[in-house]
This record gives sequence, structure tokens and C-alpha cells, in this order.
Amino acid sequence: MTIKELKVNYKKLLNKADKANGRKETVSFLNRAAKIKSKIYSKTKTSCIKCNGVGYLRTSLDEARTCLCCYGKGFLIKEIHRI
Repeated sequence: MTIKELKVNYKKLLNKADKANGRKETVSFLNRAAKIKSKIYSKTKTSCIKCNGVGYLRTSLDEARTCLCCYGKGFLIKEIHRI
């Protein structure tokens, strides 16, 4: 599935969860939506160029610094906000 199809399915599941009657039905829709959201996230995640997604830069054997390009998270924050 493409990212566009995943986003459409995600929105549909959230709408179904809003209109659901019971707790079990709502939770099942939300769990399915969470799985789709993780797929969207994994396909759109862009690793940091400097640290290659690790989150820190090793300067020597004794020292490692936080990557300032991705703030130690391992992925570029500006790229993720486009979802």
C-alpha cells in the first residue's frame, strides 16, 4: 500500500472509532489505526545524515556527543512534521 492509501485508511478507522457504540469496538478500531500509523511513520521516517539514525556522534572511544542535527533522536524532526 502507498502512503496515500494508508492515510485514507487511517482516517476512516478514526471516523469509525468516533461512531462506534461500545468500548471493545472503539478499542479495536483504535488498535488497527495505531498499526497503520506505525507503518506510515516507518515509511516516512528520514534518518539523520550526520549520525545515520543513531542519535549520537562518537568522537573517540571514551566520548560520544549528542547529534545537534537531529537533537539525539536519530531522525530529522522537520521531515516528520510533513505527515
